[in-house]
Amino acid sequence: MNKLLRPLLIIGCLAFFTAPIEAQKKSKQPNILFVLIDDLGWKDLGVYGGEFIQTPVTDQLAKEGMRFTQAYASPVCSPTRASLVSGQNPIRHGIWEVLGVSDRPYAKLKSPKMATKLAADVDSYAELLNAQGYTCGIVGKWHAGGKPQDVGFAKINKNITDPTLVKYIEENEMHELGEITAEGIQFIRDHKEEPFFLCVSHHAVHAPLYARTELIDKYNARLRKTGISNIHPTYAAMVEMADESTGLLLDELKELGLDKNTVVVYYSDNGGMDGDMYLAEPTPMATTMLPLRDQKGTLYEGGLRVPLIVKWPGEVAENTVSDTPVHSYDLFSTFIDIGKTKTPAQKVDGISLVPLLKQETATLDRDALYWHFPTNMWTRNPKGAIRKGDYKLIENYLTGEIELYDLADDIGETVNLVKQRPEKAKELYNDLKNWRDSFGGLMPTENPNYDRFREHEFDYYRWLDPAVFRKKKS
Repeated sequence: MNKLLRPLLIIGCLAFFTAPIEAQKKSKQPNILFVLIDDLGWKDLGVYGGEFIQTPVTDQLAKEGMRFTQAYASPVCSPTRASLVSGQNPIRHGIWEVLGVSDRPYAKLKSPKMATKLAADVDSYAELLNAQGYTCGIVGKWHAGGKPQDVGFAKINKNITDPTLVKYIEENEMHELGEITAEGIQFIRDHKEEPFFLCVSHHAVHAPLYARTELIDKYNARLRKTGISNIHPTYAAMVEMADESTGLLLDELKELGLDKNTVVVYYSDNGGMDGDMYLAEPTPMATTMLPLRDQKGTLYEGGLRVPLIVKWPGEVAENTVSDTPVHSYDLFSTFIDIGKTKTPAQKVDGISLVPLLKQETATLDRDALYWHFPTNMWTRNPKGAIRKGDYKLIENYLTGEIELYDLADDIGETVNLVKQRPEKAKELYNDLKNWRDSFGGLMPTENPNYDRFREHEFDYYRWLDPAVFRKKKS
């Protein structure tokens, strides 16, 4: 009888020990925490040279990973967010402006028709990661067309009962920062036993400006002490609140023993705001992008260049810096590379940053970065741009004006080199035009309602009013 039972006993023991081994293999898939800040300027963080706003958590994150000095985005939120999800340049996915806003009705040109969501045949990184056993969630802002659940993101558990998190929500209702943070922490707790992807997508530090009173008081005092007056104290307080939120998320990962197996990515969806005509605050309304030129909504560096930090324990060397130009759609390719997913169905423009993350001297197989922004919404003008090597060319679709800058010598884009270097300008202009034509890039058309005396008029969006924003949850 024992001889008959012995083989069964051995099989049972193998099954008993094999199950944990398989679970361990599954747990080795790295989690991904993606912190996406809204309208964060390139120089706002201390690690990027900011001297006014205190961001100890993010600064430490950069010391533990890789900081990118030439990371780019689209000039406004929706195209960047759609590119993150799809891996495509906005000229390909068709969302090139903020969703839900309208043209200036009396502008000289009329914007072309824009897509309102990603095409049905696009594989999001969430869908691709799900197939590899991940659970993908996003808390906070979406603004990429449709709903997150339409493209593979899980429904978020909003039933927060932890007294500490409830208190944090109550004390940080500004831009729903407390709620977004708490839901992110709850998601991590709910999915700690399986590989997860979590995007914590803040509404901060977008307008309208409001933050906790004690932090506003702190930065008013710092303003008086430092004399730095081109960053709004309330904006600074918002940035510190977002930094604090990131710290709570990282603390949770460490508390659960997940920090060594989690890739942390920190990014902004476009350049920062140095002024905003929708609010009563005097300019500068928020922050400064200096030495970069201009702000969000433009194709100058101040509108496109953003912070990007990646921490990947055991894979990314600490305190490393990459000067390689990268873009939002590269993060799509990076996420699915980390998750070892199948190839997406759609054509993508992103290149995985994994080789670069693992070896800072690595290079990307890319000749140039391109932007197509055929907009007449708000006060913006339709333009296109190309960055090739250190040179950047901007074409104004309204006036036909061409600007050429050497970013290596002129990061502030102060000297237009078109006349000094006509051959280089011609080369980049032809590259930009050929690239745009290869996609059948839609261009603005003449507006039959053009009125030179009213072309400055635009619609006011009530969600920009702080009073309206505060009442959203009531």
